[in-house]
Amino acid sequence: MIARPLQSGPNAKPLRPVRRLYALLAPRAYSVIMFAALFCTLAVKFFHAWRIGLVNEYLGWVSADISVLLGIEVILALFCFRLASRWVIRTACICAAVVCTWSVMNAGWLIRTGTQILPTILLPLFRDPINALCMIGVNLAKTPTAAVILLGPSAVALVFFFSVLAKPLPPHYNQKRFAGRIAASVLLILIAVLGRSTSTNRGSLQIISEGLRYNCQLRAVTSLFFSDSAHLANPNLSDAKRKVPGFDNIRIAISPKHHRVNLNVVLVVLEGIQYRYTSLYDKQSNLTPHLASLAEQGVEFTNARSSITHTTKVLFSLLTGHFPSVSQDIAETVPVKKRYAGLPTILKQGANFRTAFFQSAKGNFEARPGLVYNLGFDKFWAREDLNNTDAFLGYLGCDEFAMLEPIVEWIKADDNRPFFLTLMLSVTHDPYVVPRWFAAPAKASLTRYQQTIAYTDKFLSALDAELAKLSLTDKTIFCVIGDHGEAFGEHGLLGHERIPFDENLRIPFCLREPSLIQPKTTVTEPVSSVDLAPTLLALLGFDTSNAGFDGTNALGQIPDDRKVYFSGWLSQSPAGFVKANRKFIYYPANKFVLSKFIPGAAEAVDGTVSVYDLNTDPLELSPTEPSEQQNREIADDILTWRRDTIFPLGSKRTGKKTLFDTWQCRWNNRVASVKYRPNLSRVRSRDLKN
Repeated sequence: MIARPLQSGPNAKPLRPVRRLYALLAPRAYSVIMFAALFCTLAVKFFHAWRIGLVNEYLGWVSADISVLLGIEVILALFCFRLASRWVIRTACICAAVVCTWSVMNAGWLIRTGTQILPTILLPLFRDPINALCMIGVNLAKTPTAAVILLGPSAVALVFFFSVLAKPLPPHYNQKRFAGRIAASVLLILIAVLGRSTSTNRGSLQIISEGLRYNCQLRAVTSLFFSDSAHLANPNLSDAKRKVPGFDNIRIAISPKHHRVNLNVVLVVLEGIQYRYTSLYDKQSNLTPHLASLAEQGVEFTNARSSITHTTKVLFSLLTGHFPSVSQDIAETVPVKKRYAGLPTILKQGANFRTAFFQSAKGNFEARPGLVYNLGFDKFWAREDLNNTDAFLGYLGCDEFAMLEPIVEWIKADDNRPFFLTLMLSVTHDPYVVPRWFAAPAKASLTRYQQTIAYTDKFLSALDAELAKLSLTDKTIFCVIGDHGEAFGEHGLLGHERIPFDENLRIPFCLREPSLIQPKTTVTEPVSSVDLAPTLLALLGFDTSNAGFDGTNALGQIPDDRKVYFSGWLSQSPAGFVKANRKFIYYPANKFVLSKFIPGAAEAVDGTVSVYDLNTDPLELSPTEPSEQQNREIADDILTWRRDTIFPLGSKRTGKKTLFDTWQCRWNNRVASVKYRPNLSRVRSRDLKN
């Protein structure tokens, strides 16, 4: 028997307002949930259109949502009308709840990044749930109003949903009213389909907004089953033939034109610092005075860009001179049998260098010890080694000044050999927290971000001072480079994923060595993350001309027709290249035949290319579009480069390994994870004594 709704009448007890409302809504719970999904979607898209000044685009953004979500509601209503039973109602409610849940998730992602969510974005949640949930919690805490607006009604809806599942109430139909409601819904769907406007203004904001013209639920489904040409399928990974050279596959000798330069190298990698927020770009800015002074004392590369906007991938580029696997994984962290050829291994073999990698972030974030091990470093130090939780900052980093003491100790441990020291600074990573001794935390996200940039510059000054105390300033190449930038709404987008513009791609890059580099040198040609390794090796006297690097010596002759490739990390990210003063961006699009009939599916095209003249349009606001033939050729070039970067792993599909005595690493296919096990070193020491 199906439970009957609560009745009211002269013999019935008075119903409280909540129970009366429940009795009204529960019989058509699936419709209530679907209209909640529609309202959530319409509201968040209006908010985003308002905050980026594209309210005139709003109707084009939501017509697909109206037609798709109303269409689903009509199907569920007809389903329940024709086959009314307890389990049919429950099934309809579950379907509606899935759709609504995706709408809420999409709303949160749209508020945070300015883009609609795709299933691939959820992969880190399954690969590294603890760190992923920490990031989600921090972002909810940063936007409490949005969190309450999204999560408050969601909690109420959840209680309502489970109540209906436990005791569904059958709807009582008035057939004429029901038919009229269905007809009205179908009419609205047709109006939405026919009224789906096309954008006439093709500025950057309008190009980005194209991704908002699709219904997020339908696009999520099509992205899973009808992949676009830019999406890397399993065969692209399993059939990959590229070979990244191991440490013994590359021999780089000292150039006969140079004598060996007996110098140390200190490399500082900055996390997510937008170039335009540094004093390198804005000479009137006082955010990074020490960084500006380093550039004054040496060379600045004013046109440097990240190869791929993801830290793990960029570190591989920086330290090997080769492109990483441009795939949505962290394959570079899976321990390999033979360590990769790069700065650590080449300097150890060719010049007897000591090597160490220090970072202020916790080591289990994206299995960093695995990457550092593969790159051939002797020592790895992370936040876990600090043994002082008072110095922790947020869920990820620590007070970077706490690294100075262990860094100095390591440098002093052996003064008979040159050293290569890499530092990865992470205070500028979300959630943008600085120590209390430096400044009181600001409220606005951008202000907090600028605080972390100023703090990082202060640390660079302190590190430089420590080198001076050790009398190493004139004996050390001091290099500072960014991994990628960060967007704060410049093109209606936030963060650093799926953003192909220079607020995300352009990076600070400068180095100092008084005996080799003339002060105030400037390199204006386009250079890339992959150029760092060959540039530093050339400075040290190595001949890199036949080493097979993907990068080039950025202090040498750079060809005018060189293409500086770049990509996002997510599988459906834009990609492209910079050539001279022109930038070419490829935007992937789902190929789905039903797009001709169902609004909300992506257009049946291979994707579009936009071209920017960076001399006349440095803010990338006015793109031009190539001809159809040129579009196809440029897209093929970019996609071929991206696929050619994929490399297979030589290690077993699954396994485990102890790294740097204190890290237990496990991996499955192209994803690794690590756990800090300080007792491992003590056990190993005891075993050696015995």
